[in-house]
Amino acid sequence: MMSRVSGQYAIELDGIYYRCSGEEIEEVADLRDIQGDLWMVSDLQGALSRTMTVEAPFKYVDVMVRKTLQETGEFDEPVAVITHWKKKRGASAADIFFTALPTRLYYQYLDQGKTYQDNLLLFPLYSVLFTVLKRMRHSAPVGVVFRHGRFADLIIGTGKRVFYADRCVAFDQSAEQISSLWNMVRADIENTEKENRIKVEKILLINWIDAVEKPEWPDEMETRLFSMEEEGFQFKGKTRSTSFLKAVRMCHAVASVSGVSEKAAYWSRKSLPLINGIVLLVTLLFFAGYFYYDHRAELVGKKLNVAESKVASLAQGLTLKEIPYEKTLAFVRELGRYGKTPSFKQVLGDISDSLGESISVDMLRVDYGQDSVEVKAIVKVKAPFEEAYRGYQAFVSSMRQKGYVLEQGDFNTTIAESQFLVRLEKKI
Repeated sequence: MMSRVSGQYAIELDGIYYRCSGEEIEEVADLRDIQGDLWMVSDLQGALSRTMTVEAPFKYVDVMVRKTLQETGEFDEPVAVITHWKKKRGASAADIFFTALPTRLYYQYLDQGKTYQDNLLLFPLYSVLFTVLKRMRHSAPVGVVFRHGRFADLIIGTGKRVFYADRCVAFDQSAEQISSLWNMVRADIENTEKENRIKVEKILLINWIDAVEKPEWPDEMETRLFSMEEEGFQFKGKTRSTSFLKAVRMCHAVASVSGVSEKAAYWSRKSLPLINGIVLLVTLLFFAGYFYYDHRAELVGKKLNVAESKVASLAQGLTLKEIPYEKTLAFVRELGRYGKTPSFKQVLGDISDSLGESISVDMLRVDYGQDSVEVKAIVKVKAPFEEAYRGYQAFVSSMRQKGYVLEQGDFNTTIAESQFLVRLEKKI
């Protein structure tokens, strides 16, 4: 049964590029021979992948790994470390699972993504194998073995911890060497079990198009073996089976080591159909809303025209009658004047409040005019002259504060008493 790959992938193993698209796998000489968006999975030309326990503060673990690799002679040039997983072990130690390669080579791979004509995301081989390990969801340790050519890449662990990772290599692809290769894989699994006091319960086999055989191991080990489902593809005119592309499709774009700009460009291109769909939907909703409210406005306009016509017809049928208003207006004005006119009681109260001690009113007269009130009063003061005169001045001042104007004031005095006549006016 042929399988169809959704999307496009480039696989680089042992220096050979493969293009995987649809139902076909083909060798290509260079990435420039491939067009379109691309996921590229590479063994990074034999990069070193393994686990290590580092005695250093957690934030300096990657630095110490680079230093250790150079001091032990693994590399004789600057090293780049790609960290797949790390975990603290105490206050000043940590376990780490990484892929290391020369810095020069690492940046060459990153530059491929920047210069590629479309979008390219780079995935180290062991990122794919670690993804498969986590997707197995086993609490007990399991192993994942990827067999291709004369190589076998091995990783042992759980979703939360990696115990071992390394590559086994044979001299060639003869039957004898491949058998020796499988024995090396089995020895690595057994040694990992002894060193970490664990039991590897399952061993998942993943193969490439040039590796379809299974290892011949002791019965106890063979019971733990199972293979990932294989898919058929056309390669050089023949149908070949592989399960590796199924493993690749388990990965997510976030596992890529490409830069932020490359990931952003990839997601932008991938999201373009969705964005276009959203824009189209918003546009349709806008036009639907426009036509709906335009129709509503037209209906309201028609109702307004009808109402205006009715108002115009009613206005033409009405004749205004002349209503005599002069008497009513005069009456209203008269009421207003009466409302402002002070009553006799109020005038009497104003005078009483203004009188001091030993002062009495002998005569009081209040006349109401059209626009004023006139008050005439004869007031007696039983006191000496000076005290009587001060009482007179206080009376006049108090009445002025209440709004009265002194029109006439006569002050007469005798030895025993004084008398003054005042005429006051208050405007209405």
